[in-house]
Amino acid sequence: MRLGIDIDDVLVDTSKLMAEYIGKIKDNENIKNHMEEIMRGEIPDNLISKFINNNIANILDNVQIKPHAKEVLEKLEKTNEIIFVTSRGDEKFKGTENITLNYLKRNNIKYNGIIFNAYDKAKVCKENNIDVLVDDSVKLCEEAKRAGIKSIVFTSIVNKNKQTSVKRVDNWLELEKII
Repeated sequence: MRLGIDIDDVLVDTSKLMAEYIGKIKDNENIKNHMEEIMRGEIPDNLISKFINNNIANILDNVQIKPHAKEVLEKLEKTNEIIFVTSRGDEKFKGTENITLNYLKRNNIKYNGIIFNAYDKAKVCKENNIDVLVDDSVKLCEEAKRAGIKSIVFTSIVNKNKQTSVKRVDNWLELEKII
């Protein structure tokens, strides 16, 4: 089976670290209110663009791996193909591809491939014959489900209150049981 797994807020706890960085900024409500869009790679205004440009490299390079992610990925990789499907990429965030590849290597994360600049994940999954998408974006998982891709929403601080008909998991151990 080919598993398409998002990186931010699935493999790593990006929004938690990003919230810490946002907390250091005076008058940060606008950025806080757009966390979900930011996590999908959408930059709604110049203030957010400036924040991202000033902080994204440090955030992506220092983010913590979610508990049990590494061990579960190692188990899954033995019988499945692991493809990271991420909105990270040099198209919108210069330098993030190298940061990501170096981070995965430095942390010995097992995977078979990576697709950067994946904003339309339903389309990307179809084009790459991905059987299951695991993502923290309710919107992207619902789009993938409508396109016939089995989807699993990984709960994060950004989506925990969003309703969805897509199967939801709260951690990597739950994800392992489902897959």
